[in-house]
Amino acid sequence: MSSHPAQDTPKPNLCSTFEQVVERYPDQIVFKAEGGLGKEYRFDEVLQTVRAVAAGLVGHGCIDPCGIGILSENRPEWPIAYLSILAAGGTVVPIDINLKPTEVAHIVKHSGLQSAFVSGRGRKLLDDLGINVDVFSFEDDSSSGWTELTGSEPLMSRPAPSEVAVIIYTSGTTGAPKAVELTHENLLANLDGIFSRLSIGPDDVFLSVLPLHHTFEASCGFLTPIMSGATIVYARSLKSNQIKEDIANNRVTYMVGVPLLFEKMYQSFQRKLATAPVLRRLMFRTLMSLSSATWKLGLKSGRSLFRSVRNRAGLASVRIFVSGGAAIPPKMARFFNLLGIDFLEGYGMTECSPVISFQRPDDIKFGSVGPPLDNVEVEIHNPDNEGVGEIIVKGDNITPGYRGLPEATAELIINGWLHTGDLGRIRKGHLWITGRRKSLIVSAAGKNIYPEELEEKLSESPLTLEAVVFGRAKADRQGEEVRALIVPDLEQLVADGLIAGLDNPDLATINKTVADVVRQVNDNVAAYKRIAAFDVQLDALEKTSTRKIKRFLYKW
Repeated sequence: MSSHPAQDTPKPNLCSTFEQVVERYPDQIVFKAEGGLGKEYRFDEVLQTVRAVAAGLVGHGCIDPCGIGILSENRPEWPIAYLSILAAGGTVVPIDINLKPTEVAHIVKHSGLQSAFVSGRGRKLLDDLGINVDVFSFEDDSSSGWTELTGSEPLMSRPAPSEVAVIIYTSGTTGAPKAVELTHENLLANLDGIFSRLSIGPDDVFLSVLPLHHTFEASCGFLTPIMSGATIVYARSLKSNQIKEDIANNRVTYMVGVPLLFEKMYQSFQRKLATAPVLRRLMFRTLMSLSSATWKLGLKSGRSLFRSVRNRAGLASVRIFVSGGAAIPPKMARFFNLLGIDFLEGYGMTECSPVISFQRPDDIKFGSVGPPLDNVEVEIHNPDNEGVGEIIVKGDNITPGYRGLPEATAELIINGWLHTGDLGRIRKGHLWITGRRKSLIVSAAGKNIYPEELEEKLSESPLTLEAVVFGRAKADRQGEEVRALIVPDLEQLVADGLIAGLDNPDLATINKTVADVVRQVNDNVAAYKRIAAFDVQLDALEKTSTRKIKRFLYKW
């Protein structure tokens, strides 16, 4: 692991930690806008701006317990505003700019925000809602530009480690969002755990793709690299071809993403392979078999075997992909690892700052989410005969609670242990996730059925784009029956010649094809797990901004 300030001196807060990094790498580029084509910021320039803006925030009387909002797309000014708020002794309240207007209004009202940093789009959203808060715009042509928010004397506050640094509104996969408080100590503890597992330094370049308002990207794609002296490039868009161009043009070494992002990359590989000449397809599969065989011996031969493939795909510089936010089919993690890229799956939740566990590059087990971080305790609460129980967590990364919700906090944290609501088991030091406790389906015979297992099997078919599995109470009978809502991959159906085109697709054929997929899954699971009925939906399932399916919309 590269030398890091976290291991040399104590880290009382995020502000002083960032100052230490700047002392080491003052001339290093820390942020690049627009996929590397836009403005660049050096570490020393960022620190100077942060101190000046912090002084301006204090001078304008903006620091109050409600916090200061950030409502913007990903761009370098977003993390600079984040650091400035902390440097002023304030609390950051990130807001997802892709939320519905009513959801944004709820967060502003619930938090009591009086001021916010905004992009042009963010300002328009607030104006359209009639929300009256002080805004500091990132746009150069704005009459209330943030660059004018500067004080006469630069400022860098020294918040206590126990002070709340950020309030994150959860994405609400199972209902209304809650305001999660995370302290300086929480976030620094999580960074310590990450740094003990990964080697990151000033030669590394991160591509930032996920929305910064979410703690997964904020901790892993923002705080982790800047506290290591690394560079962050903000992707131009979520289009696969532009992401690949941004990776290649900036020699990106790390990318943090959610399964959907990596699934698109995987499917792109598969489509190109399907149309390649027979000899090239045969050679690729032969090399994959060889990479798989040597992998079992503890060797990563894919790095050399597929060097030319990664070069052509624009992924030559990539060392590590990190996937989180939701489960990814093991076949995809296996594919990228055998291709020569360390693909690390992790597990966490906002209330844990967020990382709980992730795989070690030298100890990857497909399907697991790796060992818990070195400074995080994980236990399985009330395990059943198969060792499956609720995952509970303890450590300095654990939230003090939900703002304004003492009862919900008391349900979350019991005797110092945070109850995640997720089900899993621990085998050979690795954590394996089996599902959500609230999503669990209970059969008439009292057997537990994990919908995530069936969703994974449905998604193994190239004809399935996505699926959600849930339990529905039986009429006048005990237990629940297993049902599924399936979104077919229409492009794949066209490619396979099953339907003529995307306009007015043949619904009868689609239903018959999906029925065949369901039948194949049912033939390979125990009788009590079988899907009793399914529906087909052509539109994508509704998701949170981090691409998690909103299960509560589909249960009934």
